Amino acid sequence: MFNVESAERVELCESLLTWIQTFNVDASCQTVEDLTNGVVMAQVLQKIDPVYFDENWLNRIKTEVGDNWRLKISNLKKILKGILDYNHEILGQQINDFTLPDVNLIGEHSDAAELGRMLQLILGCAVNCEQKQGNLLEVSVCI
Repeated sequence: MFNVESAERVELCESLLTWIQTFNVDASCQTVEDLTNGVVMAQVLQKIDPVYFDENWLNRIKTEVGDNWRLKISNLKKILKGILDYNHEILGQQINDFTLPDVNLIGEHSDAAELGRMLQLILGCAVNCEQKQGNLLEVSVCI
């Protein structure tokens, strides 16, 4: 069922897509569907904190997944775990009061509302990391 709340989450996802595009990553990120394989999100996380999200971490993300939703979900699970670990280990934060994204819906159905939740977690990493000043400037430009 499509309601006002889910419409707002889809709109949020589109706004966060605009912000994600400011990172100028190698992978294509013109549409919401471009984000569903996780490659763009992984590359953005590496730009946010290249020490934590290093080449070894990035290399665990499969870049050639095509329409294989199982591989997409595998990538998304690795990214979500990376985000949660980063929040705990580096930022000293637990994500308890936020509904975590359903990576199955993102990978299999390109669910924009759930993708918006994932992008919000990445935004949280960006605005709380050591290099947050540059990231905050990019956020303010997108608003």
